[in-house]
Amino acid sequence: MSGTITVMVPPGELTPANIAEFNKEYPKVTVKQIDEDPVKLKALQAAGDPPDIWRPTGPQIPALVAQGQLLDLTTALHVAGVDDSSTYPAARLYTVKGKQYGAPKDWSPDFTIFVNNKLFEKAGIPVPDPKVPMSWAQIGDLARKLTVSSGGATSQFGLTGSWELLGPARTIQVALAESGESLYAKDDKSIRLASNPHAVKALQFIADLAKDGATHSPLNPSATWGGDEFMKGTVAMANYGYWFNASIDSGKTAVGTDYTLLPAPYWNDPSSRIDPTVSATGWVISSKTKNAQAAFELLKWYLAGPQAVERAQAGWGYPALKSNTKYLPHDTAVDKQVLDVVDSDAKVSPSLHFNQYYDDGAFTNSYNKHLQEYIKGQIDIKQFASEIQNDVNGTIADGVSAIG
Repeated sequence: MSGTITVMVPPGELTPANIAEFNKEYPKVTVKQIDEDPVKLKALQAAGDPPDIWRPTGPQIPALVAQGQLLDLTTALHVAGVDDSSTYPAARLYTVKGKQYGAPKDWSPDFTIFVNNKLFEKAGIPVPDPKVPMSWAQIGDLARKLTVSSGGATSQFGLTGSWELLGPARTIQVALAESGESLYAKDDKSIRLASNPHAVKALQFIADLAKDGATHSPLNPSATWGGDEFMKGTVAMANYGYWFNASIDSGKTAVGTDYTLLPAPYWNDPSSRIDPTVSATGWVISSKTKNAQAAFELLKWYLAGPQAVERAQAGWGYPALKSNTKYLPHDTAVDKQVLDVVDSDAKVSPSLHFNQYYDDGAFTNSYNKHLQEYIKGQIDIKQFASEIQNDVNGTIADGVSAIG
């Protein structure tokens, strides 16, 4: 086997040492790493010359498949032992209509909540019991109590929500999935937001937190991002997945190791609580690759071989392969507590459906635009939902026309 394959990933995820290790087994394959650049990727795709491998997130897969961008890897992955029986439901995000197009490099149940114990103690609020899931209403109440403001300036936010990082559409999808509903029509050709009371309720929950100043907003943004502020001790709760633990478990941030991970809250019924992934970054191969065999050997090595074990040991995410969970960090008290919660939430982490006709970044853009009007009292929640619905349906219609 020989040839050159290009891989568009951040440099830290495929280092020269990693490539040298791969080349011990495949010395005639040249691996060229190019830095991740979404704008450049779209330009290369439009020109018909994309990299052989790149790293999308799970929610992007349906659209990429509809556009004909991805190579069907079903048979090759099954032969390699990467199938429904060996992986968590998060891997199903890479399967469309029974065909598998890749797999997550790792994933997280994305709605767990990291708590800064010191800030709770300072506010005279007991740290919640991590063995008893709370409701989102209770989390909202805590966020407001833990917010510290004076003279119009906020020195401490109660919560940084996953919607700030991964988009509000996905949070609303989880709220609806808990009760067996969907944000989109069955054919994906429209969004059902303003007409669904449960969707509007979830939208209002996150918008009201911003309106009350308990979370960041376009009118009161983070100077960096919510996770950085949590590490600096100016955010009391961070609504992030297991991946975030690797940033703080060293104890070298202002939080130290004095933090607790809470399970994902529930929206309505604790018995139907779920904690799915809404990211699941992974690897795929271009349908236009000229060296599919070499590209797949690298993908397999990275996702299901020695590199997968090494990543699990570093704890930057929950492994896609069930067999690799035994390698996750669990020696310290804080890592063990975190892993106990994640292991439990992984059992209630179904695979969600994402829309094939648009990137939900369009929802985020509309949300941020009209959130400012909502905060200022210029529109009510029904108008807010309708504005987003109109904007998103326009974008979806464009996608339908483009794909045909």
